[in-house]
Parts: sequence; C-alpha cells; structure tokens
Amino acid sequence: MPKITVAGQATQHLPAERGTLRLSVSYSGARREDVVAAAERTHATLVSGAKAQVSAGAATWWGADQVSAWTYDEWIKPSAQEEQVKVRRFRASAGVRVKFRDFRALSRWTSEVALLDGVSVGGVDWALTEVRRDAAVAEVRASAARDAVVRARAYADALGLGAVRLTTLYEDGLRPHVGGGVSVGGVAMRAAAAPSGGGGMELRPDDIEVSCAVTADFETLG
Repeated sequence: MPKITVAGQATQHLPAERGTLRLSVSYSGARREDVVAAAERTHATLVSGAKAQVSAGAATWWGADQVSAWTYDEWIKPSAQEEQVKVRRFRASAGVRVKFRDFRALSRWTSEVALLDGVSVGGVDWALTEVRRDAAVAEVRASAARDAVVRARAYADALGLGAVRLTTLYEDGLRPHVGGGVSVGGVAMRAAAAPSGGGGMELRPDDIEVSCAVTADFETLG
C-alpha cells in the first residue's frame, strides 16, 4: 500500500502576561571599600523598591545577587609626554530581577531606577504564566497533530487512495536529520517614547509565539 508522509504545524500568538526586569549595579574605583559601599547602597535601594512593587501587587517575585567585588588592572596615560602605567582598580557589582504583572508599573519603575547612578537596565524578559503556557503548548501540539491528519487525507483523496491510517508520528526534532521542537519564544521587546505628561518609559512586548511542528507517516487503505 502507498504511504504518505506529511508535516503538521500549529502556532498561537499570545500577549505577554509577565515581564521580568533585569537590572545590574556596577561601580569601579581606586579604593575597594568605596566601590563596595556604593554598590551596596544602590543595591539596597533596588531591593527595597522591588519589595515595594511586590507588596503593592504590581510584581509577583523579585530576586537579587549578593554584591561581589574583584580587582582588575587598567592601563592609563597620565599625560601626552608620559608612558602608559598600570593601575590597580576595583569593581563591585550585583544583579536584581523583578517579575511584573502590571506593565504600567514596570514602565514607571524602569524609568525611575534607570536614572540611579551605577544602575544599568539589562532588558525585560517577556513570558506567559505557567498555567497559560502549559495550556497553549498542549493546544498547539493537538492542533499540529490534527493538521497532519488533514494533510494526509487531502493527499490521499486527491490521488484516489482512500482512507489513511497513522503509523508513526514524530515531534519535530525526533525524526532523524530533522531539528526543532515546541518553543515558547520569538519574543521581542519594543521601548517606545513615554507619552506626554509623564508616566515613564512605555515597554510594549510583542506577542509570544507558541508553536509546534510534527511529521507523520500514514498508510493508505484504499
């Protein structure tokens, strides 16, 4: 009996439900105690603000690294007439992450902390909640399988081969020499100018793409 091999695909685009803001604190200088003290002060300010966002219900979680310090050598040229000299310097840094459910609050707080000395905004990681993500993955898996069946039946009907019966189904990446798989990705972030009248940086995530691809082998029964 003739066999038919087809691909099945399904995709959903869903609005982000969470945004995790990544912040870093970094100071450098000639005295270790000075840079550590500065980093600890700013780190404490960010942690206090993160806790306040969670307490207010705007954020669901926060996390922070401890302040770490290390030495490095920097070559400087004291003047145009002098040779370069090596100077021992110190750097202290730490990271803070806050997961927001309220994107307006995320925009406002990002604008505030970005103005703090020593703070850098690393970006925002957009995501779905675990419940919505798991549901979406289950839905696209089922839709991809149904798509494969529809395709196989269409080919069989066009060729007059009768009904089809599934013999093998592969998730993308499990069939030899084929890569891929279910992904919760394709995420991008666009930062637009804040509207007039204040309100902070407006962070607008693209929809999150959840996709699945399968390949399936069918035998014809006609």
